[in-house]
Amino acid sequence: MQHPGTQKYLADAGHRVITVADGGSSNWSQLDRISPHHPYQKDRNSGHNLAEADVVLWFMTDPLRDLTNQPTTMADFQTRPDSLLRDSTEHLRGLVGDRPVWIVGGVGRVPHWVQTEYPTWRVIVPDLMGWLCPGVQVSTVHLCRGWLYGHCEPELMAHHEAEEQRVSNFIWRAEHRTDCDGHRWFWPDGAHPNREAHRRLTQELILPLL
Repeated sequence: MQHPGTQKYLADAGHRVITVADGGSSNWSQLDRISPHHPYQKDRNSGHNLAEADVVLWFMTDPLRDLTNQPTTMADFQTRPDSLLRDSTEHLRGLVGDRPVWIVGGVGRVPHWVQTEYPTWRVIVPDLMGWLCPGVQVSTVHLCRGWLYGHCEPELMAHHEAEEQRVSNFIWRAEHRTDCDGHRWFWPDGAHPNREAHRRLTQELILPLL
């Protein structure tokens, strides 16, 4: 059974949590579930209604999950995520109105422009992996990759191969090196923050704001 993580610890602290989370989702599919046309929002008895939320907590994921065809050049790989996130953040602003939006950088770092262009929003932590494991070199985009790269230019393929090696090393340490942050804060798969990581995030960074 999947542990509910932050949702549980917020509920344990006495807060009502309305969740539309679904593991492995893209940013756009997450936002789709709080859009007016979605059955959750049409059914007032669904228990998922955005209208009842005082704060929207968004665990941002890898924007490339929104694509069917992955970038094939390094230039596109470096620029496409930013344009996708700009579309997502603007869409979210239209959905939530003046409700507070709090963002956690999950599978993908929150870009610096979010806090500048959306000054009423709050970035709880821009990079959850970097906060839990300071100095880590692995990319969460590759660590929790929801897509497979195919044929691409040599420079991009070399980048993917280097990241895959870092991922392999991180996963091994998370499972076997009991003295490292990866083992302390992640499940043995090395990809998902464990219960203690969610507890720490909730208690240290989220609850003090409520």
